[in-house]
Amino acid sequence: MRWLRGVGKAQGAGVIVAWLLLGTISGAMAEEPAVYELDEVLEKAREHAALQAEMEAGEDLARATRSRADRARWPRLEAQSLLAPVPANADPSRIDANIDEILGLSIGPFFQQTVRIVVPIYTFGRISTVQELGELGVDVASLKRRRAVDDHLLETRRAYYGRQLSTSFAEILAEGAQLVTETLEQMEADRAFGEAEFGTADLRRLQIFDAEIEVMALDNERLYDLTGAALRHLTDQDTDLRVPPLDAAVADVDLHDLSTYQAAARSHRHELRLIQQAVQARRIEEDLARRQIYPNIFVAGDFRFGWSTEDPALQPVCRRLEPEGLCIDDDTLFARPWANPFDTLNLGVSLGMRWDFQPGDFRGRYRQAQARHSQMEARRQQVVAGVELEIEQTWRRAYDARRRIDIEERRLEAARRWRHQEGLSADLSGEDDIKELIDPIRHFYEAKIAYLEATHAYLVARAELGRAVGVQSLSDVDTESR
Repeated sequence: MRWLRGVGKAQGAGVIVAWLLLGTISGAMAEEPAVYELDEVLEKAREHAALQAEMEAGEDLARATRSRADRARWPRLEAQSLLAPVPANADPSRIDANIDEILGLSIGPFFQQTVRIVVPIYTFGRISTVQELGELGVDVASLKRRRAVDDHLLETRRAYYGRQLSTSFAEILAEGAQLVTETLEQMEADRAFGEAEFGTADLRRLQIFDAEIEVMALDNERLYDLTGAALRHLTDQDTDLRVPPLDAAVADVDLHDLSTYQAAARSHRHELRLIQQAVQARRIEEDLARRQIYPNIFVAGDFRFGWSTEDPALQPVCRRLEPEGLCIDDDTLFARPWANPFDTLNLGVSLGMRWDFQPGDFRGRYRQAQARHSQMEARRQQVVAGVELEIEQTWRRAYDARRRIDIEERRLEAARRWRHQEGLSADLSGEDDIKELIDPIRHFYEAKIAYLEATHAYLVARAELGRAVGVQSLSDVDTESR
């Protein structure tokens, strides 16, 4: 049957007949489960816990990077603690004596603590440039989050429309399957009682028809299960979500011309805004590399404290009778040092300039930044052209699907009239030529399914076109273009 093969080829779907009917009968006595509309399913998809957690972590990372840049002007604390051995009876002027004290293990502990607080005053634009990069990173993270959500919602729409199509196939073909099944049962009964008025070829023709329906029911069961699993995953639900059958009236919306959607993409498409942000980031990095030639000016406060259990050795006193005379009695006169180098306390404030400039390295880094900026600008032009091409391809698929709906609608109307013209009833076993009566039935259901397939293809194409433009729904563009 061409119409059955067309279902499987175009949508990978068949018909659930007994499977859905039995499910409906068995659940008739139970409470009817809720039927979810598209907006309700999309809302559940937006609240997907894992997706939101991943995107929130990305934004937190970007905000943390910006926070570091915002705090670059805060005072920086540099502290160092030192514990070392020192000679117990050291002579500051005699190294040999100090060594003897150390080798004789006549040593004691020495503790020193230094603290420096550095506050940047002027960095020739380095800090403001880094802050600009941090703010840009937050914007990029937000755009990435919105792009990920849009991709997630597009997959949800596809699964939802596929589930609707599978449900509609089951409802439409259940009528035909019931007609064929009841006719076969009647034909078998008539032949058993010798009242058959049909040929064996007619019986075999209906049996083949019935087998094809069962095969496609198997395919449709798979489609129904897979789309259900996809909806559960995309909405983060444990239970199955029931959806209404596909409504052809929802697709009764025309498209605008191609230029309308391409113009809308310039302000809505996340990738275009991301690539523009990337170009700006490369420009900022180039400016930052150029500023590395300048020094950093800062003010610093210094504190130094030292203490030890040991004291320096007594120092000999030189007594002279004359200013230029020789020392006398220098081996019996000793005095403590004027200052103990182990016990110190220093405070100070200074204005400084740090300049780390290597001409060769600076030139290489600056040229690298220039090349990355030029590379990103060229990539931006390619992305813009690629987005326009993607929108044109997606728009053309939607445009063709919309035209196909009109064609399939005329086909369905012709098949319906043919079926009514033959005056077909629910019982075909009493007719003389079943072959002539099966053809109108087959073409009617083939046209009906083809019409639903065209509707489904148009809805999916509109969802893909909306994603290509960068909007949640094409109706947003339709509203803006009015």
